[in-house]
Amino acid sequence: MNNLNRVIVVLMLLTAIPVCSVLLITPVELARLLQSASGAVIEILNQIRPEIRYGVGILLALGLDALLILWLLFEVRPPRRIVRVPAVSGAIVAVAVDSIRERLKYHLDQLADVIEVHPRVIPHREGLRVELDVLTTPEVEIPTKAGEILQMARMVVEDKMGLRLYGQPVVRIRHAPYPKGGPRPAPPATH
Repeated sequence: MNNLNRVIVVLMLLTAIPVCSVLLITPVELARLLQSASGAVIEILNQIRPEIRYGVGILLALGLDALLILWLLFEVRPPRRIVRVPAVSGAIVAVAVDSIRERLKYHLDQLADVIEVHPRVIPHREGLRVELDVLTTPEVEIPTKAGEILQMARMVVEDKMGLRLYGQPVVRIRHAPYPKGGPRPAPPATH
């Protein structure tokens, strides 16, 4: 639904930019154009028999209302907060998304040089999409630390919880600032 919302907002903005520009630059000419166009539309609609005009209008309004109500229901429904564990036989086992998030946070916080972790767990039919925002110490080696974080996340989600990952986990690493007034780091050694 997020992608549909983005497309709609982009289309609305792309429409609003020229419409607002024309409206602000030429308001009198635009009003005259709208007046003549509305007169033409009124003449055309007056030629249609009222029972047909009202019948078609009611059908179109009901169809549009049904689509808008469905869209509204998709927007306000609560997101899925429970994930089924497929690896258990003989029972249906479900785990709360909050529990998965807390478990990832706990295990990833235990890694050296990791100061803070904010996991985001998004359920999908095929598994879980995991996004991790990680704050590390300033001197951490990113490729090595990212590998450790990914390995731990996979172990927690797949091995310990019996769930499947959907796609590649996303890891966003941010460094903590260097301490102010402390000794400057040594430049890298050249060979």
